[in-house]
Amino acid sequence: AEVLELDMALKDGKVEAYRAKVKVSFKYEGE
Repeated sequence: AEVLELDMALKDGKVEAYRAKVKVSFKYEGE
């Protein structure tokens, strides 16, 4: 699922949006 989302994000040119999602995920996991 993660790879698919990344691939779609790159195709749509929304890399920043993908990175933001990952950043939030790590934030919640860290806390």
